[in-house]
Amino acid sequence: MAAAVALTLDVSLMPIFEFAGTTPSLIGCLAAFVALHAERRRAWWGCWILGVLLDLSSPVSVGGMIVFVPGPYALGLTLGAAGVLSLRSEVMRRSMVAAASATMILLVLASVAWIMAWTIRGWWPDGSPPWVGSSAGELWKRMMWCFVSSVAAFPVAWLLGRTFDQWGFPASRRHR
Repeated sequence: MAAAVALTLDVSLMPIFEFAGTTPSLIGCLAAFVALHAERRRAWWGCWILGVLLDLSSPVSVGGMIVFVPGPYALGLTLGAAGVLSLRSEVMRRSMVAAASATMILLVLASVAWIMAWTIRGWWPDGSPPWVGSSAGELWKRMMWCFVSSVAAFPVAWLLGRTFDQWGFPASRRHR
């Protein structure tokens, strides 16, 4: 349900908060939250599912056609989850600063994977990336997206922290 709410708000509400030509990603904030708190396997699957949902909600123009390509964000958020999982033992997980940092790490890795996937696809005879200009220019735009999303992660982490016990994460279970 949280994914549906985040995806709906990403599409409908977040364009209001556009900054420097980019809008924050609540799906990225949610993926970082899941990667910080869920068991390792569930974090991988959760981020992969969020990536597939993001792929299916983000049409791209390829060769003059609008297409929905499942894969680039799914791979990217899964790679980002790997980055967060490798660092999460070093941070206070319930901190909003940790959530913002995890969002930045996750989305930077996701952006690199997204650009690499589309660049490799662009090498095919009929392929072209969905951006105009160079990959470096697109990487710069994606880094702005990561920064804006990590700023948005502060209030999102606060809101998600209020529902922490309902998530069923290992740290929220009561030990007897």
